Amino acid sequence: MSITLTVSDLPGLLEHTMYLELEKQISLYCIQHEMFSDGTVLVALSGGGDSVALLHILVRIRDDLGITVEAAHLNHSMRGDESDRDESFCRDICNEMKIPLTVERLKTGEIFTNKGSVETAARDVRMAFFKRIAEERNATRIATGHTLDDLAETVLQRIIRGTGPSGLSGILPVREGLWVRPMLCISRKEARDYLRDKGIQFCEDSTNKDTGFFRNRIRHELLPFLKKHFSPNITGVLGRLAEISRIQEEYLDKRTSEAYSKCVIHEDTFKILLDKSKFIGYHNTIKQRVIRHCLKMLEGAGRNADMGEIENILNLCYGNSGIADITSNIKCEAGKQFVVFALKLKPFKPLPVKLPGETIIPMGKGRIISEEASKRSKANGSESVVVNQEVIEKYGVLTVGPVKPGDFIQPFGMKKDVKILDIFLSFSIPRIVRNSVPIVRAGAVPIWIPGLRLSECLRINTVNNKKNKCMILTFRDGIQWHRKKH
Repeated sequence: MSITLTVSDLPGLLEHTMYLELEKQISLYCIQHEMFSDGTVLVALSGGGDSVALLHILVRIRDDLGITVEAAHLNHSMRGDESDRDESFCRDICNEMKIPLTVERLKTGEIFTNKGSVETAARDVRMAFFKRIAEERNATRIATGHTLDDLAETVLQRIIRGTGPSGLSGILPVREGLWVRPMLCISRKEARDYLRDKGIQFCEDSTNKDTGFFRNRIRHELLPFLKKHFSPNITGVLGRLAEISRIQEEYLDKRTSEAYSKCVIHEDTFKILLDKSKFIGYHNTIKQRVIRHCLKMLEGAGRNADMGEIENILNLCYGNSGIADITSNIKCEAGKQFVVFALKLKPFKPLPVKLPGETIIPMGKGRIISEEASKRSKANGSESVVVNQEVIEKYGVLTVGPVKPGDFIQPFGMKKDVKILDIFLSFSIPRIVRNSVPIVRAGAVPIWIPGLRLSECLRINTVNNKKNKCMILTFRDGIQWHRKKH
């Protein structure tokens, strides 16, 4: 039977248990931050003191939190016999505690990167491993043994490297709804004292003492210096700074989400379009955060835009128009109506339009649904059109592809051809997404620009003619372009 607790319930409940004060403190912290719901929690177990303390504490309080506990261990094979010792230790304690354990071993030298430190590469591999095992084991949370000391070290690390207000939040209690840090409310010393008092063994990682690593220099040199010469409670001071910053970040995140929802015109995994007039009207802080959000949407949650990139984009927005390479992978364009973020993509090859059926246009450019037309079928000429069989017989089979240089179309109701580029200009379509506008052709003849215009060629529209079958084509999930009304 699951148990639902609130913060107000906890003190009365815990006073009737045999929990130690440290366990009570962590229980309260977990509930305050809504870390757990009913389900399995996967403990990221390294064998070190912090993760071992976390495992024992969660096992002690699991019934009251309504969770089951499992563990996972990744042997990086980077420290020879010491790595094997850690793996063996994790197997032994989980076997003794009757906790299910998943272990994987990497080949020696498997972790390598020429884009960053081995330390960073190892962290990325670990995170991917724990996420995969959590999915395989149906775990709803992954718990790590970060303490208040880790939080303080992270804040200092970011200050030294240069950070904005968001970076001062340090390590979050809950991240992405998956990762949880139940021990951020206690110090590393408190975790070690807990293990010593209960006679629990753990492993020491010799690399933690290597001051060749930036973080270890903060841990073994900078923090002790600050404690001795400035504040004995510097860890707690930095922890409070992180907590205040986290609360403020939550508020700003909410305001940013609201602002983004109001100014976004279109979004998919390849491009984002914002209404420039609305975007420009926000406070500079919100504009900066909306930009960060857009870049993360396109390049992934790990994307962390620097102020140089953000200022570059804002300078585009303040000007009349312009295009800039933000990264090797992303372009940004600011025009009179739109601010556009787009991944750099190559034009896709033309595809046959399925008649009837659904044609998925690559790279987030929408889809075309075709079905046999009837007397009740209605088409508006932009998002939907009727194509008579005579069109196909006269010009050729239907395909959908990108615009080609020098493409012309004879718009419906007009007597002369018009450059498709001129149509793009009349609708203020940004240059960096023009390859995203699909063109439907009959043979080599453009007959429809989905979301924009249809061709005079489609005037052959004899739905009532029993001799000729008509198809109605509907455009979905792509950008719907409309001229801005002045």
